[in-house]
Amino acid sequence: MATGSGSEKSKSCLYPPPKESPPGSNRRPLVPGVTPLEGGYTEEFVEPVDDKYRCEHCRWVLCNARQTECGHRFCESCLDTLLSIPGQVCPADQEPLDGTEVFTDNCCRKEVLRLMVHCRNNKLGCQQQLALSALEAHLKSCPFQQVQCSRSGCSERVRRRDLSDHLTHECRLREVVCKYCHKETTLADLKAHEDNECPSSVTARPKNHGVRIHRPELRGQMSEGAKAEGGCRFSGYGCTFKGLGNRTKEHESQSVEQHLLLVLLKNKALEEKVMELECEITEKRSELETLANQLPKMEKAMSINSQSATRNEIKLNQSQKTLTVHASALQRIECELLERCKWEEDLKQDFLSMRYNVGNLSSRISILESGQSPCLYRGISAPIEHQVSQHDKMLSVHEVRLAEIDLRFQLLETASYNGRLVWKIRDYARRKQEAVSGKTLSLYSQPFYTSPFGYKMCARVYLNGDGMGKGTHLSLFFAVMRGEYDPLLAWPFRQKVTLSLLDQGPAKTHVSDTFKPDPSSTSFRRPQVDMNVASGCPLFVSQTVLENEAHHYVKDDTIFIRVTVDTSDSLEL
Repeated sequence: MATGSGSEKSKSCLYPPPKESPPGSNRRPLVPGVTPLEGGYTEEFVEPVDDKYRCEHCRWVLCNARQTECGHRFCESCLDTLLSIPGQVCPADQEPLDGTEVFTDNCCRKEVLRLMVHCRNNKLGCQQQLALSALEAHLKSCPFQQVQCSRSGCSERVRRRDLSDHLTHECRLREVVCKYCHKETTLADLKAHEDNECPSSVTARPKNHGVRIHRPELRGQMSEGAKAEGGCRFSGYGCTFKGLGNRTKEHESQSVEQHLLLVLLKNKALEEKVMELECEITEKRSELETLANQLPKMEKAMSINSQSATRNEIKLNQSQKTLTVHASALQRIECELLERCKWEEDLKQDFLSMRYNVGNLSSRISILESGQSPCLYRGISAPIEHQVSQHDKMLSVHEVRLAEIDLRFQLLETASYNGRLVWKIRDYARRKQEAVSGKTLSLYSQPFYTSPFGYKMCARVYLNGDGMGKGTHLSLFFAVMRGEYDPLLAWPFRQKVTLSLLDQGPAKTHVSDTFKPDPSSTSFRRPQVDMNVASGCPLFVSQTVLENEAHHYVKDDTIFIRVTVDTSDSLEL
């Protein structure tokens, strides 16, 4: 990830500080209709999106990526928002943000546009998977995309593939023909046309028990009905008068005061009802304002919870992947341990068998040497001497093999396969005196490994120092040994090494030194002999500090040395 250096070449592509945009202006979208106006892309991606493609501010997928001087990426709109606030810092590392040190990350933008997404209509049935850059073109032809009816005035939205069927059979504004007068009209206006306009339609009258008659006949009957018995026009306000048409008009002209009183009573009741409704409206308005005030807080909380859920989901996926890797590694180690136990059992059986054979040979040799069977071997002393000589040779071979097997057992018991060595050196005073006298200048630890099939290594210590530290310091070195699986490993050796002298007291003030191997050094190339030249610290710890009784580096005439090799980035076989 680029960090925005100060060279002239990088200065030419710097992104200027955000300016006030004129009214109505928008930033140029990368994918029209798909690119969000604020924040990052919220599409449903086919694969989990890597964190390097997520905005450090909104945590959505980067839209029109911008990169800051500290090397972090933001959406264009998110960075504009941050830079509009004076003194704003990067949310990832708290470094100050400088608008003059920001540039457009076109490489990241192209990578984001190549990410595969589901069609927005996948829940409606579209199974298309395509690059983000092709989503807009697909939506313009997707058969599952919701489109508005093409008829003016119809607000229905249907799937593109159902539009033809909607226009033909479902749209309420489609044209139909009146079955009475054969005039063209819309389906929405057909009933009004038949009830009010159509001269040929028929209608029903309740007083005629549902008998349907033509509209001209109905108008004639309505004019005759004016002479029939009817009710007062103020019956809706409580007047109960009923009579013929002429008497009804006479009643209405004589009962004006009573009708006004009824209207006033009705009006008073309506006013009381209106006051009740106004009180309810005031209460509802107060509740609505309270809810409106709570809405921004709830939206902010929902946004925080959504971001937290996204981060937790990413962490959960990473934990599941790590758990799967560890489970497979544990299963492999269990298989290796079973094989090693079986091999150790075979070695023990061979050892017991050889011990039994050696015992038999020893007893037979003792019998021959004591001469307890003169009759049996009289006259054949030469062949017996030859047999004894052969048995002596076989006995020597078996003793060598027994010594080798015993050494291999000791190595198996003390070897570690996790990149950690804890080396216990007893008789410190005697061994140091031997180093001072030149009898034994250095000691080698038992081998240890980064994994069952990994690098083979050991430690080497000069108790009286070596080179610049001779006579004043303890010198500690690390050596790479030739192993059985070297052809399968990566060379040169690059793992970080930590050398430590352990404090055996309660303070645990260990002396440690860490170094990173130099790839150009022959000490870390693939060994061509049993062991490479050791590399380490000639001045690891002074002898005055080591032997000071105030510390507890030497206790019971014993010291402990620990070597730790970082295997976190090593490739397992």
